[in-house]
Amino acid sequence: MDLKYIINKRLIIVLALISSVTATAQSNYGRMNGFLKDADTGEPLLFANVSLRNTGIGSASNNDGYYIISNIPPGEYTLQILMMGYTRTEKSVRVVAGLEERHDFEIRPISIEGEEVVVTGDRQRFEKQIEVSAVSLSMRDVKTMPAFVEADIFRTLQLLPGVQSSSDFSSALVVRGGSPDENLIMLDDIEIYNPFHLGGVFSTFNADAIADAEFLAGGFPARYGNRISSVLSITGREGDSRHNKLFDGKKLGEYFDISQVRGEVNLLSSKLLVEGPLLRGSWVFSGRRTYFDQIAKLYYWAKDEPMDWSYYFYDFQGKVVQNINPSNRLSFSHYKGRDRIAFELEQSDSDVGFTWDWGNSTKSGEWRWVPNSRFLSTLSLANTVYQFDVNLSYSATDTTGVNAETQFIVFNQIDDKTLKENLDWFINSAHTLTLGLELKDLGVQFNIGNDEITFIDEVESNMIYSGILQEKWQPNPVIMLQSGLRITKYSAHDRLYYEPRLGFKFLLNRDLAFKGAWGIYNQFIFTAQDEDAILSIVDFWNPIPSNYHAKAVQHYVLGLEQWIGDGWFASLEAYYKPYRNTLVINPNQNFSDPDDDYTEGTAKVYGAELLFKKNIGKITGWLGFSYMDSQQEFDFNGDGLAIESDGEVYKSKYDQPYSVNLVLNYAPSVKNSFGLTISSSSSNLYTPTVGYTYTQNGSSFDFSNPYSDLTELKGTRNSARYPNYFRADVSYARQITPFGIEGLCKIQVINLSNHFNTFVYNWDLAAGTVEGVGMFPFLPTFGVEFKF
Repeated sequence: MDLKYIINKRLIIVLALISSVTATAQSNYGRMNGFLKDADTGEPLLFANVSLRNTGIGSASNNDGYYIISNIPPGEYTLQILMMGYTRTEKSVRVVAGLEERHDFEIRPISIEGEEVVVTGDRQRFEKQIEVSAVSLSMRDVKTMPAFVEADIFRTLQLLPGVQSSSDFSSALVVRGGSPDENLIMLDDIEIYNPFHLGGVFSTFNADAIADAEFLAGGFPARYGNRISSVLSITGREGDSRHNKLFDGKKLGEYFDISQVRGEVNLLSSKLLVEGPLLRGSWVFSGRRTYFDQIAKLYYWAKDEPMDWSYYFYDFQGKVVQNINPSNRLSFSHYKGRDRIAFELEQSDSDVGFTWDWGNSTKSGEWRWVPNSRFLSTLSLANTVYQFDVNLSYSATDTTGVNAETQFIVFNQIDDKTLKENLDWFINSAHTLTLGLELKDLGVQFNIGNDEITFIDEVESNMIYSGILQEKWQPNPVIMLQSGLRITKYSAHDRLYYEPRLGFKFLLNRDLAFKGAWGIYNQFIFTAQDEDAILSIVDFWNPIPSNYHAKAVQHYVLGLEQWIGDGWFASLEAYYKPYRNTLVINPNQNFSDPDDDYTEGTAKVYGAELLFKKNIGKITGWLGFSYMDSQQEFDFNGDGLAIESDGEVYKSKYDQPYSVNLVLNYAPSVKNSFGLTISSSSSNLYTPTVGYTYTQNGSSFDFSNPYSDLTELKGTRNSARYPNYFRADVSYARQITPFGIEGLCKIQVINLSNHFNTFVYNWDLAAGTVEGVGMFPFLPTFGVEFKF
């Protein structure tokens, strides 16, 4: 029997029963709902203000452009839609008690000159939404700030208070002291593992293909699970369904066409985005590839020398949307990104070959069903595969001419299959209930070996079952409550995990709110953390073994939120995160014992953050301050105690006492814009070398001087800190129209003052000296975007 028929039938029965309970209570009021779209492209309009004029009744559209207004007294009203950069749209409506009406709108964009202020959904979100530790970023925020070569959403997030990077060479997110593997990163609701290129220097997401990004730094609700620090939910663009440029007027154009092509060429890569209408919906495809290897080929060709190395990365993502009817929509998303390094070393009697590639591949399908204004159902099926593959080959020829070859292989794979169902029940304008089910099949493979011997051969498959109940309730105009419960069964553990969540907002006055959140969070997959590692190129993902506890933490968050005026916003938050359990690599592990790979411990992180943000006008941007302190405890020697003098009580390597970030964009005209970012912060911790001593020779034993090798004497773990970090970046962008093609020329300078930021110290024990290795120096870059 058809799955869609079964689900529809069961849901209709459930909804009919529920609706009958509430029908009487709702009979004295009317309701309305609908979808908002960009009239030029057909893309959803996110966070637009939808209200009944002069009544105070309204809401904001969500990530799908969907809005709902409940509990409307019968009568005649003017329904208005307001959003920055779009025409004010109004429509006369008549509300009848007990009935619901659907009003879909297509809003035409307009250019905004100077300091014009247009009210958006930000005010509605301030008054109606509980958004603790939450920031929503538009691609305008990402693309107008200085960037290393090209716009990068992860680099933008690192400039928010409470978010940091381990170095210039990493775009991985360290959120409120949590390790990067504790962040849930999703593209169109698909989980992405290790979403970075070039060892973390660049993220895998093309900014042109992103519609919106919501970032939750803590206290996130029950709908998100299996991560314990933060959530980054990225919504991909759906494509322009309104223009036929290639097959306009032709039969094929009724089914498929291309509406727009845009691209970019810079010092790092070239990228292309193509979009257009497709039958009853739209499609979009974007791709990017570096050309380090291609430029190198030309260089070696010009020198008439063989090229014995190669590196490149690529990624592409696509999305297809089909509107079956006003109530049903199907969409399909796909992403693939890959890095590849290869080199060969040839000698007279031996050859060494090395290949290393890693990346993600995702596929997902989603069915969205809106049976009426009270319910919104989303059913999705997704598959994510992350692979890490190293192949080292060695061949040698002996004096007799016999050739021998061997290979050494390291392979790690995550195969994540996830089925989700979320049902939003809009009981009334003050009360929403969300029910959810999630089934995750998590397959993990890890192999190390050579041609003859397999050292490690692990293949696991763990199931994670989750049920979600979440309620948002506004009992009166000044109090908002959001409670939730996530119940999870992890197949490797013989227990249920209960994760209650609670959030609130209390309006102290019209423009000032007191907010807070608390929750319990568990994580069942992690990356092995080496406490002394300086830079992690890629991550080895592992499920929590059956003999270890899940990573677990609580979030306590309190704060104030000030609405200063249209376009102005301020937030002050304090947080406390006690880790009941966390894991690191056991430094004293016995390789013959498969059950002592990790050491469990506890930790605590606390801090405060202040953010001022301006969204409207010629000058936009934000100023952020953050303070953080941390401590963690591990019983490495197994004596039942965590003792500081034994190096078992120490600060996390992600500890960062303070940071200040200023982000400004100045647009004096439509054609020109200037960007400035200034970052100043405490730098990374490290374990200092306090001396050195002679020790017994290692591989080359010398009987005449058996203790000639020098070895470092290390001080207390993470007890020293590199000099403070400072960097200022600037950018300039100008719209151009060469040969009638719309374009944008960008010039950027990284580290304008050429400030030396220490990445690591290099100790020369023989000479008794130490030298600092720096991060990004003064570095100008440029690029050109085009659209036609």
